[in-house]
Amino acid sequence: MKTACIIVNYNDADTTIAQIKRICDYRSLDAVVVVDNASTDGSAARLTEYVGGKVTLLESKSNGGYGAGNNLGVRLASEMLRAEYCLIANPDAEFSDECAAALVRNMEQHPELGVIAPVMVNPFLPVKAGIPGSRENVLSGAAAWPLRPWLYDLLESGPLSRRIFTGILHYPRWRYIGRKLVPVDCVPGSLLLVDTEKFLQAGGYDENVFLYGEEYMLGHSMRLLGYRTALLTEASFLHRHGETIGKSYRKLLERQKLREKSTMYYYKEYLGINTFQELVTKLFYAAVNLEVRLFAEKGF
Repeated sequence: MKTACIIVNYNDADTTIAQIKRICDYRSLDAVVVVDNASTDGSAARLTEYVGGKVTLLESKSNGGYGAGNNLGVRLASEMLRAEYCLIANPDAEFSDECAAALVRNMEQHPELGVIAPVMVNPFLPVKAGIPGSRENVLSGAAAWPLRPWLYDLLESGPLSRRIFTGILHYPRWRYIGRKLVPVDCVPGSLLLVDTEKFLQAGGYDENVFLYGEEYMLGHSMRLLGYRTALLTEASFLHRHGETIGKSYRKLLERQKLREKSTMYYYKEYLGINTFQELVTKLFYAAVNLEVRLFAEKGF
């Protein structure tokens, strides 16, 4: 089975180049497809220096967002490289050759899978009980998540409410204990392996959203087609969360606005909310924006 790694770059050549250097010699990867999402800082010219061997550069004529960029890369990997699997990786997602190989191996062993991901470890979270970063969150059920009904998902979108209602918004801890491959609905989009044919059959990422929420929509599309998503607990990767996004959208409120726009689209198009639910969502987000503004002003 041929596997291609898809990396989307936007105005962050340094991080993307570091990723290319890390993974270009991985035995688990047959190709590395870098999509430059119409960068305005000369990134494409710098990335051209690394084209050759396994590395292919695709320059998008416009920046249609994270999902659109990855869709371009997956289609190229399918049509030109004949890649059966695509490893979609953020430039700041650090993973080993062994991690990628484990994902491919388990995907091959479970043909019902459309998506598989390793455990995400956040280096900025404290070590707890000898478990670095968000590995503890995984064991508590918070690294992968179910497709929730509207009200539960709305609670998850609030910084305070998601902490209060964590127990009912995420999978229980026992779901992960002693299990290597755990069926879930959604996994973080910073590093995941997709079956190329199934991903394209599902329509890829929904390009109506620019950023945020792509994992929810992909989870819905995969489940609708009868394909499974799983978390591989024996493999992990390091995600320097928000480094790449933060360089393009530095202000907390700007990122919050992007999330709200994507989430409202998801609620309307995938969950089918009514006018009353839309109004409640807007009022809830007004409160969240006040909370975010207060935290931002205090430097949190």
